Order: sequence, then structure tokens, then C-alpha cells
Amino acid sequence: MLEKIKNQKIASFILGGEKIDIIPGEMTISADSYSMMAGDIQIVLDFMEVAKDFYRWVVKLTNCGTENTAQITEFYGMDLDIPVSGETVWESIYGDTCNGRSYYPRKKRLTNGTTLLREAYRGRSSRGDYFPYFDITSDLGSAVFALGWTGQWKYTMEKNADSVNICMGFSDCDMYLAPGETIRSVGAMVYTGGELLETRQNFRRIFREKLSPAAKTDGAMHIPLSLQVFDRYFWKQRDAWASEEGQLHCIKCADKLGCLDTYWLDAAWFRDGFPNGVGNYEFEKTFPRGLTPVSEAAKAIGLKFMLWFEPERVHIGSDLGKYHPEFLLSDGDESNVNRLYNLADETAYAWLRDTLIGMIRDNGIDIYRQDFNMDPIDFWRHNDKEGKKGYLENKYITGLYRLWDDILDAFPGMMIDNCSSGGCRLDFEMNMRGVPMWRSDTGCFPSTEERPTHTWHQNQTMGLSRYLPYHATATWTEEAYTLRSAATMGLACDLDVMSDDFDAEKAKKPLAEFHEIRDMWDGDFYPLTKASIDDDVWSAFQLADGERGFCLFFRRENAEKAENTFSLRAIDETKDYEVTLSDENYERTTVRMTGSALSGFTANIPCRQASLLLIYRAV
Repeated sequence: MLEKIKNQKIASFILGGEKIDIIPGEMTISADSYSMMAGDIQIVLDFMEVAKDFYRWVVKLTNCGTENTAQITEFYGMDLDIPVSGETVWESIYGDTCNGRSYYPRKKRLTNGTTLLREAYRGRSSRGDYFPYFDITSDLGSAVFALGWTGQWKYTMEKNADSVNICMGFSDCDMYLAPGETIRSVGAMVYTGGELLETRQNFRRIFREKLSPAAKTDGAMHIPLSLQVFDRYFWKQRDAWASEEGQLHCIKCADKLGCLDTYWLDAAWFRDGFPNGVGNYEFEKTFPRGLTPVSEAAKAIGLKFMLWFEPERVHIGSDLGKYHPEFLLSDGDESNVNRLYNLADETAYAWLRDTLIGMIRDNGIDIYRQDFNMDPIDFWRHNDKEGKKGYLENKYITGLYRLWDDILDAFPGMMIDNCSSGGCRLDFEMNMRGVPMWRSDTGCFPSTEERPTHTWHQNQTMGLSRYLPYHATATWTEEAYTLRSAATMGLACDLDVMSDDFDAEKAKKPLAEFHEIRDMWDGDFYPLTKASIDDDVWSAFQLADGERGFCLFFRRENAEKAENTFSLRAIDETKDYEVTLSDENYERTTVRMTGSALSGFTANIPCRQASLLLIYRAV
């Protein structure tokens, strides 16, 4: 598939009613950039082939003339026909819905004449029903597609007799460009291969090794194993926790756990608190010396300091609302107390960039966490100028990317937590710059009968790991079934560490186990069961990292069978393996197994709602 991509139409737009096809082979080539003119519009295609069968590109349009251009509509960063044969299937996952549907698998058979439209929800790229990554499979092979745009994207596909046309672009684009103005397309990414699971593995591996934040640190990146207790203490024990004294005490409690690497403070530090204090960069009076004492206390026990910001949402009663209303966008609803910080405005952008960099530097922040708890679409559309629908969004989103790039330039190697009410902005442009360390606000709650977050987290891991190498969530207990359901390479521990009854020694064993296997998340992910919300089934997956790996098996609360046999992947049946089993009580046994026996492993979990960890390595 796509063997001659450079000689195909791969993007397009409509200019004054005329369609302009973008074909790399018909453009002037300079390094990795291709260019051509359409009237006074310069078209630049930044085209990157970073590995065999893997392609990524973005298109930029600039008005080089002295007059406004004609109207630009239907601007597709990808407009591509891929050959198919036989049964053709589209697969993806839900976006973050903050319930049992978050990242749950989706599938549809495409027949001749089938058309699909998938669209972001209200300006956030992975909120709601649709996710900006998907697969197409037919008898000719498979392809994984990803879309890079943190705003209001859409993609369409149409199945024909022997091909599927895929267009990725903006939901709203009807604008002219004034002289000198530039816009960019959504980012497009595709990996082509054979069998679907292998294609997903290769896509995930290439993204991890070439494009992710880990690739920029020579693979040295670890998602934090942190103490993060905002949701446990902020709402009910604020006076004892949301202060310098409370934070210093909490850090002493964190030290008792021994295995953490990060202390994570969420929205409790700024004047007037969350949610109405956003837009204040002064500290709450309970932090009279700022956050330096907190960050220094964390570093003194070997922990990085991670801090929450929400710079894009601004409350009208905050300092920014009072003193810099010119930096803010309204949605036209006078009852709405929130405003959108205008990243498309150069003066506003410079103020925010300098403020954030100063806050990070002056308070010893090691990990920058950016949240975003509002839908921006109405703010963009309300402020679009006549004849420029979509232009403000375009400049805003490119300003967002520029902000993160400037922070990373100022603090090389810094990690950014990509959060938006959980995982509502997980398109690849954001995931190239940051990691979703709080992949859904399902992590805000302990597991209950009404909200079985342990089950949801098992499914989230299986869904997101199709495409993303790095993501994390929270556990509210050190109990194995719940903690293992949440753990990936990273984990936020929302444990009751400040309670006199908290048993730090009891928590050390599961956290030590977490450390033992966390590096293997750099391996290949294999689901061993299907995702399911049912409580009478098993759930299981495997991480294979060369000649070592691990499997996690979960027997849910109403699953009758105490044993299940699984076909493990990437096992060399000619070799022997050292296999360690850790049960629900973290009790361990180690045995030697042949590869053939391990590849058809039978897991035994005698109790319901319990788990089993299998760690293996070739000997």
C-alpha cells in the first residue's frame, strides 16, 4: 500500500471554488520540503518519511501577493486514496468520555459507497465519541492513521470498489488570507503494513522511538511514579493540606513510601483556588513564601516537583480578567464567567510565555502540567472575522504548539503533562510534545459499584495502547487488583498518606513491583483478551520487551472460571524462561518453564476480583 506516495495526491484545498491537488512529485523539492504556487498562494509541504512505510506531513499556505486571496475551503492535510480489496474494516476507539466508554474499541465494515464522517467534539481533539487515530484493514493489508490537530478537526472516508478515500481537515474552514498571512493544515500521519496487530505495534514503536518526548531524551524518560492526592484532600481536607505547612507534611509522608520519584501538586496553590482562581498567578495566602519551600522539600528526599497550570481558561474575576481583558476571548454569553486566553494574539502570547517560564524557573518546577477544562469552539467562532471562519482557531492552535515548544526550549529535557479534563487533547501534535499522565478524569474517583474504575482502567490501557506508547492514570489504593489495573509506565498514587492509620510499609511492596516492570512498557503491547465492560470475564494483556516481558491477568468479580489459558506472543519456544508469578497478595513464586509451555500459559486466580502478574525472561 502507498508504495508511490510521492506521486499521489496526498492533500488538497479549494481556492475560489477550484480544487487544488497537492502531489509531492509535481512540486519543487528542497530537503524535506516541497513547494508550489497556486496563484499568489505559496504551498509548502513539509514531508517527512521517518521510517519505512511511515509518513508524516503538514501543509502550509502563505499569501505572497498584495491582495486578499479568494476563499479557501475544504483544506485537507490528507486527501489520499488507499487501495483495498475484499472485506474492508475501519477500527478506532472512543475518545475520553470520563466513564466506561473512554477509549473503548469501535469497528465498522465498509462496503462500496459507504461514507463516514468523524469529528472532534466542541474544539477538543479527543473528547467524546471520536478519536484522532484509526485503522483501515483489507485483504491487501492494513494502515494506521493519525491526525494532528488540537482543535476542531474532521475526517471523512468513502469506500469505492478498489480504494478508500481518506480526507483529514478542519470542520470549519472558509477564509481568505490577507497579504503575508499563513495558515497550516492538520498534521497527517500514516503507517502501512500487513497484519493489523503487527502494523499497530510498528506504528506505536516508531512513534515512541522517533517522535515522542522519550525520543528527545534518548529513551531516558520515565512517566512519573508520583504522590498526587489533590482529589483526596482538596475538597474535604483543604485547610490541613492546601498550605505550605500541609504540603511539607505531605512530602514527609511521601518519604515513608520510599519508591516514588515525583511529588505532584495540583490546583491548590493560586489565590482564590480552583476553579475560580484560574487567571491568578499570585499564590494563595497559605503559601506565603511561594512554592520554593515545597519544591526544595521534595528535591531534598529525591523527588521531582510537578505543578498544575490551566493557562487557557481564565475566570473573569481573576487578575487577568480585571487587568488584561484585552488578552481574553468571550463566547458572547454574558452569564459565562470563563474566558479563553487568546494564544493567537502576539502580545498576549508573549506575556503568558514569559509568565510561565518565570514561574517554572523561580519555583523549581521539574514537570510542567497543563490542564484545560473548557470547550473552546464557541470562543473561536464568536470572534471569527467576516470571511475568516477558522482563521482564529488556526492561529490559536499554532500558538499552543509554539508555547510548549518555547517551554521545552527554555528547559531542555523537561516533561510536559498533556491534560485536558483528563484525555481530551490526545492528537499526535500534543503527544509529540507531552505525555498524558492523567489520561481520564475517571482517575479522580476511587472504584465503586457505580463507578468501577478498575474495570474502566483495564479497558483504557488496552484501547490507548493500540496507538500511544505512553499514558498513565491514578490508583486510590495499594490493593493489587486496583493498582495493577491502573499502572502503566507511570502511576499517580492518590493514597491516604496523611492518615494516622496509613500503613506505608504495606505500600512499599506493590510500588517496588511497579519499578521492576515499568521499563518493559517500552516494549510491544499485546492484548490477550478483548476489552469488555462485563464483570463476568477475564481481562489480560502482555508487554514484550525483547527476551523479557510481563503479563497481567485480571479475574473480574463475577467471572466463574478460576483458570484461563492464554496464547502469549513473542515467546521463543526453543528457549527456557525464568518465570515469576505474583498473586493478589504480592506473594511470589519463581519457576523455570520451556518456551512452548509459556506460550500457552494457564493462569490460575482462585479468588474473584483478583489479579496475577507474570514476569518472564529468557535464560
